[in-house]
Amino acid sequence: MRCPTAALLLALVLGGCASSPPVPPAQRDIPLSPNWTLQGRIGIKTDEQSLSGQIHWQHRADRDEVLMTSPLGQGVARIVRNADGVSLEVPNQPARHAPDAETLTREALGYGLPVSGLTWWMQARPAPGSAFEATHDAEGRMAQLKQDGWVIDYLQYSDDAPQRPRKLVVAREGLVIRLVTDDWQSE
Repeated sequence: MRCPTAALLLALVLGGCASSPPVPPAQRDIPLSPNWTLQGRIGIKTDEQSLSGQIHWQHRADRDEVLMTSPLGQGVARIVRNADGVSLEVPNQPARHAPDAETLTREALGYGLPVSGLTWWMQARPAPGSAFEATHDAEGRMAQLKQDGWVIDYLQYSDDAPQRPRKLVVAREGLVIRLVTDDWQSE
């Protein structure tokens, strides 16, 4: 049995033919955060369903842990990436395991999602090793990024960290993911 809700949420975790332009000066000066924790809200819309909830994501170079909850705070999915691969826990279902997020989404959804870039996209950066197209706003911040068939629109940046995205939309045909970061801690 497939679990599309949890697998779509997994797409947020782990995360063309254009040449890769240099990173603009406004973003070049901002160090990437190798370790961070975010809390926020998420909305996912597919052709078949629409859902929303809260997200708590702790990212480390060697580990990710994501807890997705319903708007009322009930656990919907827990996703863990570590040296052993990726696991997905959903209430009342056996845990799923796969070597990587793309394989896990392929098993859960029936097709793989190129989700490994989201760790970079959350920091308004293109994922390394893949071609991309980018447009920037008047302040040199990422306004839109196109990479690996995804279009990432940066709708708002944080007031207290003007180079950190607060609201973004990650989309491709048949799937739209809206993410609002309420709290971001670089560690």
